[in-house]
Parts: sequence; C-alpha cells; structure tokens
Amino acid sequence: METQVVGNEECEYKEKQGTTKPYYFMVFISSLLISIIGGSLLGWWLHKYHPTNRQLWMVPFGLIFLFTPAIVCLSLVLSGPSIPKNEEHDVLNMNQLT
Repeated sequence: METQVVGNEECEYKEKQGTTKPYYFMVFISSLLISIIGGSLLGWWLHKYHPTNRQLWMVPFGLIFLFTPAIVCLSLVLSGPSIPKNEEHDVLNMNQLT
C-alpha cells in the first residue's frame, strides 16, 4: 500500500511541476525533429555542394543540429540518479547542515 501512496504523491508532485507524459512526448518529438533537420541539412550539403566544397558552413551547423539532442538526452539520463526525488528530503538535509 505504501508504494501506491508514494506513487500518488510523486505523480501529484510531477503534475504540479508540469512534467507529465504529454510533456515528455513533446520533448521527444521536438528533439527528433531537430535531429532530422540536422541530418537533412548534411544530406543536402552532400548532394548539392560537396563536389565543389562550397557552403562549408552547413557541415558544422548540420552536425550541431544532428547530435545536440542526443548529447542533451544522454546528460539528463546520466545525471538522473543524482537528482533528489522529493523536496522534503532536500529540506531535511539543509536543516541538518545548518
């Protein structure tokens, strides 16, 4: 029974913070679109400008768009265990330190 209570409190906390499943879905879709735009930009450069090595600014620009969402997601996943689960725990720790 306690797991349900904790789960409900966690869900209520997430709803108050605005982090719900549709929010995560929108973040996923937007990061996927950004990566697709970066890959498309690199493909277009490869098709149209690579033989003459013109418009070289498109290469780093496309690489940034292609890999930035993956790097951000990786950093969020790796930092996830270090983020405290609830604010009460943080408040108790701060009170003990002072």
